Amino acid sequence: MTTSTKTHSGFFYGAVAVIAMIGPTSLVIAVGTMPEIPATGQFMVYGHGIVLAALATALVLRVAYVWRYHKVLKIVAPEPNYSMTA
Repeated sequence: MTTSTKTHSGFFYGAVAVIAMIGPTSLVIAVGTMPEIPATGQFMVYGHGIVLAALATALVLRVAYVWRYHKVLKIVAPEPNYSMTA
């Protein structure tokens, strides 16, 4: 898979930024096309809550992935033993 960024983490944060911008914008457009009833306000608030929950979940999963990957690297490649015995 090729991306426009040099690292995969750059792609992840770019995707999160796009979702953070497009999610609320699409909600505003959707609510603007709905008839004016009290449910439109609730739709907007709950929609923003869902977008926020999705972003928070993605960031928590990313931190867990990086933490686990770092832990595995420590186990697989421990510090070398430079003891010199003749």
